[in-house]
Amino acid sequence: MSERHAKHSANTSEEIRALYTDLAHHPGKDFGWGTGRENARALGYEERWLDSLPDRVWESAAAVGNPFSLGPIRAGEVVVDLGCGAGADLCIAAHLVAAAGRAIGVDVTPAMVEKARDNATLTGLGNVEAHIADIEATRLPDFCIDVVISNGVINLTAHKPCVFKEAFRILKPGGRLQFADMVRAGASDAVSCDSWASCVAGTVDPGRYLEMLRAGGFVEVELVGFTGYKTAASTIGATFKARRP
Repeated sequence: MSERHAKHSANTSEEIRALYTDLAHHPGKDFGWGTGRENARALGYEERWLDSLPDRVWESAAAVGNPFSLGPIRAGEVVVDLGCGAGADLCIAAHLVAAAGRAIGVDVTPAMVEKARDNATLTGLGNVEAHIADIEATRLPDFCIDVVISNGVINLTAHKPCVFKEAFRILKPGGRLQFADMVRAGASDAVSCDSWASCVAGTVDPGRYLEMLRAGGFVEVELVGFTGYKTAASTIGATFKARRP
């Protein structure tokens, strides 16, 4: 990586951490895109989770789609949430896998990881872990995960194939990848001066995700649909699923 690109990557990472630290500490602030319980309701989250999880769990959630709509998560499974944020999806996953399973979150923003841990404690969940780690390098063992989920995070990295390579590495044979993310809308282009942290500048055409997933070894790769979530005129939320052979 050139010095210029390394500096850009470092600056982008700092921008992302700063924005999501702000969201963790000031969830009532208007960030220009949907957050919280009502945003999750609009994205089709089940009422049982919307009603049962405390307000604090939802307040810093910035879901762009619903990864739980993409396939069942079963009791006893191990789930990892790449970019877990404040842990709303992590808490849902922990309930689904029950006491015999585990829900593991990784995120690069320390304030979000701390909040995810606090939210797990608040809800009484003992099968949740949250770690500060890059989604490109989770430090988890090979073949240890049944389901990888993610929500609005993969677009934030310039190294998207590395994320899918990491997901493939940690998934067990037959393991599933279910994620929602921001993509480019139609033929629009993300402008280089737009914000990476606000899920604009890092978006790609949804077809590129399908190409990356297949190139990374995944099968049953599918763009499931669009969610209607917007961070700019040039972006839209989309859901994807795939399986490790």
